Amino acid sequence: MQFKLSKSHRYWWPVMVHIPDPDAPGKLIMQELQVQFEPLTRDEFLSAQEAAAKMTTMRELADHEVAQARRIVKNWQGVVDGDGEILPFSEPDLDVALQQPWFRKAVNDALTQSMNGEEARLGN
Repeated sequence: MQFKLSKSHRYWWPVMVHIPDPDAPGKLIMQELQVQFEPLTRDEFLSAQEAAAKMTTMRELADHEVAQARRIVKNWQGVVDGDGEILPFSEPDLDVALQQPWFRKAVNDALTQSMNGEEARLGN
């Protein structure tokens, strides 16, 4: 297959979220969703890193992290609400998910894995 050069590249990637089990102390529950990423370009990434380096408070850094995730995460599949109903992607719901540390970590891990050219590690 030939290399296809495009200005932006969106792709789906599995995201494994490890959530503390509310019924079993010290145990985790693995939940999976699919996320559509549109990664930052090299220049955008460097600009974001430079901006983060100038921030002086945890609030600034946290808000910056959320803004970057909102820029990169374009869609999701396999997300349900508290009643088990399919939850279509929306920025307000993404913001709710980004308040959970395990979701942020899972998205960051999946993005890093995909950007490093690694195959998805399902079930880990």
